[in-house]
Amino acid sequence: MQWPLSISLMALVCGVLIAAQFRAEWGYRRDIADVPSRRVEDLVVMLKEAEQENRRLTQQLMALRERIKHPEQGVRANDTVLPKRWLALQGPGIELTVADSVTPLSQGENPNIAIVHNEDLLKLVNELRASGAEAIAINDQRLVETTEISCAGPTILVNKTRLVPPFIIRAIGDPDTMEAALRLRGGVVEYLQFYRIQVSIFKKNEVIVPVYHGAPVYRYAKSGVRPNKKPS
Repeated sequence: MQWPLSISLMALVCGVLIAAQFRAEWGYRRDIADVPSRRVEDLVVMLKEAEQENRRLTQQLMALRERIKHPEQGVRANDTVLPKRWLALQGPGIELTVADSVTPLSQGENPNIAIVHNEDLLKLVNELRASGAEAIAINDQRLVETTEISCAGPTILVNKTRLVPPFIIRAIGDPDTMEAALRLRGGVVEYLQFYRIQVSIFKKNEVIVPVYHGAPVYRYAKSGVRPNKKPS
């Protein structure tokens, strides 16, 4: 009876060993199979994170482009990056209101003397620039080096935009200096008031000159000149 019992014990031990080996082999194969799966999951997570970062950077890029298009909404840039004409500016200055005469004309008087002409605005602008104005706008039309002030029938064109009186001129600079230049005896304001054109001057602690929205047109100037290239 001992022999069959020994055989049974041996068979049991062998069965346990075989089962243990089978389990170990199965676990090893399962672990091996799980490695690529975990790697794929990690790659999926990394891909999602990269996509989120890409969306965030794209939104930032779009926001920066909008701020460059509309700097009056808060863009700040160094002068070496953006010319000042692309930025809304603020500072002390003066505000002029220029309007046609409301005084009835005498018989035989030329009606043209009672209205504001483009030459009148040009004289005012030139006087402001000569007295140190750093930025000027007429009815929110920013004046730049290529701006034209021309007559277009009953209206005046500034930056190809039709303007009608009253004309509000805002200029940033020293208020006292600009006002004194405009009010010089025999100056442009006295000349206009002689013909009963209405001119009011207000000194301001803060004047806002809006951004220039147009594109300057150059007939002769070209970009791309090398810094070390001597002009011919």
